[in-house]
Amino acid sequence: MKRLALILTLCLSAFAELQAQTIHKGDKFWDGEVLYTAQSGEEFVFLSGVNAAGNKSFIILRQNGNKAGEYILTQGAEDDVPPYNCLFGSRVQYVRKDGMNFLAFYPEEHGIGQVAVLTPDNLENCIAQQKYAEDKCNPLDMVSSLLMDRHYLINIHPEVLQEMLDKLNAKNKKTIIESTNQEMIAFVMAFCMESEGEGEEEVSLDEVTVADEREFLSSIKSNRIIHIKDGTVLNLTNILNDQDLFKEKGRLWTDDYYAQRDGDEQLIVSCERFDGRQIEFVNVNNLEIRGGKDCYIIVEPRYANVLNFYGCVNITLTNLTIGHTEEGYCEGGVIYAERCNNIFINNCDLYGCGTYGLEVHNVDVLSMTSSIIRDCSYGIMILNNVHFTTFRDCDFYRCREFDLVAIDGNCRETLFDNCRFAQNKGELFNVHSMVTLKSCEIHHAKDQKMGNVNNGNFEHADDNTHWVRDNEPLKARNIGPAKTH
Repeated sequence: MKRLALILTLCLSAFAELQAQTIHKGDKFWDGEVLYTAQSGEEFVFLSGVNAAGNKSFIILRQNGNKAGEYILTQGAEDDVPPYNCLFGSRVQYVRKDGMNFLAFYPEEHGIGQVAVLTPDNLENCIAQQKYAEDKCNPLDMVSSLLMDRHYLINIHPEVLQEMLDKLNAKNKKTIIESTNQEMIAFVMAFCMESEGEGEEEVSLDEVTVADEREFLSSIKSNRIIHIKDGTVLNLTNILNDQDLFKEKGRLWTDDYYAQRDGDEQLIVSCERFDGRQIEFVNVNNLEIRGGKDCYIIVEPRYANVLNFYGCVNITLTNLTIGHTEEGYCEGGVIYAERCNNIFINNCDLYGCGTYGLEVHNVDVLSMTSSIIRDCSYGIMILNNVHFTTFRDCDFYRCREFDLVAIDGNCRETLFDNCRFAQNKGELFNVHSMVTLKSCEIHHAKDQKMGNVNNGNFEHADDNTHWVRDNEPLKARNIGPAKTH
C-alpha cells in the first residue's frame, strides 16, 4: 500500500547510521512470546527459544560475509518453518544504537517485521514485563519509550494503531525506538488489518450483483466484488453437478480429490468428494462476496467443505450464512483455506454442519469479526501454521465433540478479543502456541474438559477475561449477518 511504502522510505534514513555488533554465546533475546538464547559458531548463530508453555523453537542465522551485525535467516531441517513471516534467506540485522540492542527481522519486500530485544532477564521476568506493558500502559504514551514487538502490537485496536502511527509520522527527528516502532506498526497494520490493498498499487475492483447459482459461478474472478441479492439462497450443489458449466476457461471438472494446486492459473474447480462435489477457488485474488439481507451459501454433500480457498490472496466474506443442508461425518467443514494470505470474514454465521467452522493451514493473516461459529459436529476451528489471526467480537457455541479449538505450535500472533464461548461439548482448548484473550467470556460445562489452559499458552489472558464452568446460553448481541438494512 502507498502509505506503507512511504513510511518505509522515511525510515531507511534513520537506519543508515546504525552501529552493529556480533551476537555472543549466551546472549538472550525476547520477542514478546519466546526467549531465545544464542550459541555462536564461527559462521552460524543458533538461537534456541522457549515460551511460557515450555514449547521450543529454533532460529539459525548465518553471518553475511564480513558485514558486521548482518545475518541471513537459514534453514536447518527440511521441515523447518521460517519465523515472523520471513523467508529463508531474509535479512536479519543486529542493531545497537542509543542504548538499544535488538535483532531486526526483515520479511521479503517489507521493513522490520519483528524485533527481539537483548535482555539479561529470565523467561518469567520477560513474561511479567510484557504483561504489565500490555495491561497497564497506554501505548500512545509508550510509543517513544518502549520498543514494541509484534505480540504487543497485535493486541492494540486498529484505531489506536493509526493514532500511534500518526504521532510518529508527525515527528521530524526520531530516536531508534521511534523509527523501529514506526516500521513495526506499519507492518502490523499492513498484514493484520484490512487495508487499501496489497503493494503500492491500489487494485480496482469491479462489482456485479447475482441472484442464483449460475450467475454466481459466472461472476467469480479476481479483482471483483460479488453482491448477492436480498433473500438469495445459493445451493452450490445445483451447479457443481453440471459438468457442462465447467468446460469454460478458468473452470475445471475433475473426478479426483483435486490435488494439483501448485500452479499460477486461476481456477474454479468442481471436484469429487465421497458423497458429492465441492467448489474450490484456486489462485483467486482480491475477491469479496457480500450478502444482502438473509443470504445463504450452502451445499448438500456431507463430506464437502462449503467454500475452499487454495493459494488465494485478499478474500473477504461479508454478511453471509454458510453451512450444509445435512450433518456430515469425518470431513466436510464450512470454510477451508490453505496457502493463502489475507482472509477476512465479517458479520458471517458459519453453522453446522460443517464438522469444523474453520480449517486453516499455512495462512498469513486471518481476521474474523462480528461473526458466529455454531452447531458444528466436530469442533470450532483448526489452525495450523497460521500467522496474524484475530477473532474480534465473535461467538462460538453449541459445537461438539472433539478438540474444539485446535491451534498448533507453528501459529503466531493469535488474538481473541471480546469473544464468547458457550454450550460447547468436548475439550475446549488444544493449544500449542501462545494466544491472547482480551475481554473474553468463556462458559464450559463442568462435565466437559477445559483443555490445556494451564500450559502457559494462556499467559496473556487479561483480567477482563472470565472463565465460568456452566452450560448457560449466551445472550444475543448485535453480531452475525444483518437481517435488515
